[in-house]
Amino acid sequence: MTKEKSVYPDISDILARKAEGRHDAARRTFGEKIAWAEEMRERLAPLKRAREQRIVAERKDRPPE
Repeated sequence: MTKEKSVYPDISDILARKAEGRHDAARRTFGEKIAWAEEMRERLAPLKRAREQRIVAERKDRPPE
Protein backbone atom coordinates (compact mmCIF):
# COMPACT_ATOMS: atom_id res chain seq x y z
CA MET A 1 0.00 0.00 0.00
CA THR A 2 1.24 3.44 -0.81
CA LYS A 3 0.46 6.33 1.43
CA GLU A 4 -0.20 9.58 -0.39
CA LYS A 5 0.92 12.79 1.20
CA SER A 6 -1.84 15.39 1.59
CA VAL A 7 -1.21 18.68 -0.13
CA TYR A 8 -2.81 21.72 1.45
CA PRO A 9 -3.16 25.14 -0.16
CA ASP A 10 -0.88 27.93 1.00
CA ILE A 11 -2.95 30.13 3.32
CA SER A 12 -0.08 32.11 4.83
CA ASP A 13 -1.33 35.30 3.15
CA ILE A 14 -4.77 34.84 4.74
CA LEU A 15 -3.24 34.23 8.17
CA ALA A 16 -1.00 37.30 7.78
CA ARG A 17 -4.01 39.51 6.92
CA LYS A 18 -5.91 38.16 9.92
CA ALA A 19 -2.98 38.94 12.22
CA GLU A 20 -2.70 42.42 10.72
CA GLY A 21 -6.41 42.98 11.30
CA ARG A 22 -6.12 41.88 14.93
CA HIS A 23 -3.20 44.25 15.50
CA ASP A 24 -5.11 47.08 13.81
CA ALA A 25 -8.14 46.43 16.01
CA ALA A 26 -5.95 46.38 19.13
CA ARG A 27 -4.59 49.83 18.26
CA ARG A 28 -8.07 51.39 17.98
CA THR A 29 -9.67 53.31 20.80
CA PHE A 30 -12.74 51.96 22.55
CA GLY A 31 -14.90 54.53 20.77
CA GLU A 32 -13.57 53.47 17.38
CA LYS A 33 -14.34 49.84 18.20
CA ILE A 34 -17.91 50.75 19.17
CA ALA A 35 -18.33 52.74 15.93
CA TRP A 36 -17.01 49.75 13.94
CA ALA A 37 -19.45 47.39 15.69
CA GLU A 38 -22.36 49.75 14.90
CA GLU A 39 -21.26 49.96 11.26
CA MET A 40 -21.14 46.18 11.00
CA ARG A 41 -24.60 45.91 12.58
CA GLU A 42 -25.98 48.31 9.96
CA ARG A 43 -24.27 46.48 7.10
CA LEU A 44 -25.63 43.12 8.27
CA ALA A 45 -29.19 44.35 8.90
CA PRO A 46 -30.46 43.70 5.33
CA LEU A 47 -29.05 40.17 5.42
CA LYS A 48 -30.65 39.50 8.78
CA ARG A 49 -34.03 40.81 7.56
CA ALA A 50 -33.84 38.64 4.44
CA ARG A 51 -33.06 35.57 6.55
CA GLU A 52 -35.98 36.28 8.88
CA GLN A 53 -38.34 36.74 5.90
CA ARG A 54 -37.11 33.48 4.38
CA ILE A 55 -37.72 31.62 7.65
CA VAL A 56 -41.26 33.01 7.91
CA ALA A 57 -41.97 32.07 4.27
CA GLU A 58 -40.65 28.54 4.85
CA ARG A 59 -42.93 28.14 7.86
CA LYS A 60 -45.93 29.24 5.80
CA ASP A 61 -45.10 26.72 3.07
CA ARG A 62 -44.78 23.88 5.54
CA PRO A 63 -47.93 21.79 6.07
CA PRO A 64 -49.47 21.91 9.57
CA GLU A 65 -48.32 19.23 11.94
